[in-house]
Amino acid sequence: MTEQPPRRETRRRAETRRRLVAAARDVFLEHSIRDTPVELICEAAGFSRGAFYSNFATKEDLFLAVYEEEMAARIDQTREIIEKAVAPTGEQRSVHEAIVTIGAACAESLVADKTWYLLLTEFRAHALRSSELRLRAGEYLEQVHEEVAALMQHALDEMGMRSEVDTRDAVRALIAIYDAELERAVFSNTDPNMGTLFTEIFPRVAAALIAPQET
Repeated sequence: MTEQPPRRETRRRAETRRRLVAAARDVFLEHSIRDTPVELICEAAGFSRGAFYSNFATKEDLFLAVYEEEMAARIDQTREIIEKAVAPTGEQRSVHEAIVTIGAACAESLVADKTWYLLLTEFRAHALRSSELRLRAGEYLEQVHEEVAALMQHALDEMGMRSEVDTRDAVRALIAIYDAELERAVFSNTDPNMGTLFTEIFPRVAAALIAPQET
């Protein structure tokens, strides 16, 4: 007969971790990683320090969990946008129109968050000074690039197009442009111009990187 307590313990531990991650995201966004004491995260989640350290070694370890969850949510949103944009409609539509449709939906749904950008930049700076953390963060980043590249490849296949460069390199280029716009907005204390970025700049960059599939 299978014992039930370990299974309940697993569920309880998973719920504890989920609440810590959710609380940490809000607290980090308000106070930054550096200025957030572990006690404040525990208080927001309704747990003790013991619960924190039984799930995470450091605040940076917890932030990686926050980052993973945030990126997973954004990738899911992007996947829904792409699936809707490339789904057959019975009407003739150009590749450019499909790309602009995807860009406009991303600009509306994936709202740029300067506070999140500042938090991510803070973490990157810290990770660069820690060989262990840098390695782990790099693995997470590569995973994100792989997943976004897979989405891009799927969209290209559905549109009968191919990338003239490795799709992962194309994704890195587009992400770099996105980050540059957020950086500009932060330093100029203005709102990022995501509408222009996604519906004008990205389509032109994408057009330079893709070509019809060879028959």
